[in-house]
Amino acid sequence: MTKNELRDFLNSISFRELTLTVDLVATLGILYFYLTRLIAATPEMQADASFVSSLLLKAIVFSIVVAIASRILLQVVSDGELEQPLDEREKLIDLFGNKHALWVLQAGVCIAIFQYTAEAQNWLPAKGHQLPFLALHIMVVSFIVSEAVNYIMQLVKGRMSAVYG
Repeated sequence: MTKNELRDFLNSISFRELTLTVDLVATLGILYFYLTRLIAATPEMQADASFVSSLLLKAIVFSIVVAIASRILLQVVSDGELEQPLDEREKLIDLFGNKHALWVLQAGVCIAIFQYTAEAQNWLPAKGHQLPFLALHIMVVSFIVSEAVNYIMQLVKGRMSAVYG
């Protein structure tokens, strides 16, 4: 993508869409960071509670730093648009994204509860080949994926002409 194409693209989208896109990219970056560190870890590291705690702490700190940096960047380029309240259409789009994000989050938490129960009751046949703390990882990934779904659905609904449909 050339510089002119990038400029034309940025001029064609609203500031709200730009904000959602930046948040989506940051969320997907956090998901990538978390999953790559988890997959790259040895089985001994994955079973170590201090490694898992350290990974969660790093993901949280990374997300906070990215959120602050993106807000500062958006504040610089916003010309005051960041402080403006949402209009009725934007509120409906926000609710639409939240609805789908909550479905993903609820499904993830239910799967994590089932996973935890299955581990506690020894229902799983291949217990030794499982990822330790799998229920925790399922919940963390469901939180991150639900945020990504929220941003994606808001971007999709914002581009659609029928907000009420």
